[in-house]
Formats: sequence, structure tokens, C-alpha cells
Amino acid sequence: MKKAIITFLIISSCISVLKAQTSEFSVQANTGLSHFFGTGTLNSTFLNADDQQHTGYPNGSGNKNAVIFGGNIQWQYTFKCNFLLGLQAGYEALGSKINISSVYSEGVPMPATGSFTEHLNYINLNPFIGYRFDVDKVHLDVMPGLDIALGLNSKLTGKAVTNNNVVYSPSSVINGKPDDDVRIRLGLAAYYQRFGIIASYSRGLADFNSGEIADAPVPAMHLEAFRLGVSYRIK
Repeated sequence: MKKAIITFLIISSCISVLKAQTSEFSVQANTGLSHFFGTGTLNSTFLNADDQQHTGYPNGSGNKNAVIFGGNIQWQYTFKCNFLLGLQAGYEALGSKINISSVYSEGVPMPATGSFTEHLNYINLNPFIGYRFDVDKVHLDVMPGLDIALGLNSKLTGKAVTNNNVVYSPSSVINGKPDDDVRIRLGLAAYYQRFGIIASYSRGLADFNSGEIADAPVPAMHLEAFRLGVSYRIK
């Protein structure tokens, strides 16, 4: 009899706790800014030009901000004590821009203006933990976690114009699959009923220059992203 009472109390307690816990599903869209950072990046550089095709590619990677965008779905489990556990999964287009100061053509540099942007497309997974603060009818979520970014493809956009008005467009030389990345991430969200405003910051750990020259040290280059967006809770 005693064992039956104890078992009943344990089951009742578990049911009570589970009722206080909730699973939330939401869809999200964001935009923001990203860039490469580190000693291996440049603010401006010259363009390695192909005069026959009037194309070229920058001599290095830039550290200027580029506009980004993304979309994802999010599952989040909120415990009775307001502790959070969740996962985001979606698509993200990051990038970094560099200014072009000259075009290097046939061994001769020609002054030029313009900029090129390197676009990096990823499938992004964001496991996170966190805590929810309740302020009146607003839920404030703090969500530290990780970005596990799986590279899909990349491309180069922009143009450079020389002093004699010759226009150079991007070459396809650097297009391809970008390096996978793992980033430390801090996410913030404010929800009122089903609608929310979201923000996050990510700092990459992968060195995009690590495989450039195998027998010589190469300055490091990492990726950094700032995001701001909206969220709608469907459950």
C-alpha cells in the first residue's frame, strides 16, 4: 500500500510539472550585417583583372559590413522554472565586402573605384539553452548557444570602374562551397502574444584562411554576424 501511494504521488507530481511545461514552434525571418574580421582581412585592395573578359577578383577578403538575410523555424521547450531549451534550423546568406582601389591589368595598376561582396550561403543549426523573464504580458528570452553552419555555395558580386571608365565585373574564380563554421551565439527575443522581435550576435571560430598555405603561417580570418528580425509563434 505504501509503495502504491508513493508511486501515485510521483506520477501526480510528474503530470503537474509537465502541464507547466510548454513546447513552442515559431517561424522567423531576419536581416542584418556580417563581415570577416581578423588580421587576414583588408579594408581595400586591388583587383586581379582579366582584360579579355573584363572580369576580376579581389586580392584578399574584405572586412566591411555586407547586408545579410535568413529564415528559420524554431522549436523551444519552456520548463516550469522558465529555463529554456531549443533548436533553430534554417537558411542564411552571410557576406563581407571589400573596396577596390585599383585594377591590376597586364602588370600595371590602374586607379579604380568600386567594391566587391563575397556572399556565403549556409544551412544553419542553432541549438541553445536560456532563460525566460516575464515582464507583464511580455516574455523576454535570453538564449546563448552555438551556430553550426554548413556551407552550401558562394558567389561574388559588385563592380570596379577604372579612371578611363572601363568596368570590371566579378570573376567566378572564388565561387564554390564556403567553409563550414561553428560560431558562439547570443540570441535575444521579446514576445507579446504570438508576435516577437528577435536579435542575435554570432562570432565564428573557424579560420577561413587555415588552408591557404600549408607550410607558412597565414593571418587568421573569422566571420561575425549581427541579426535583427521578427518571429511568429504558430503554437
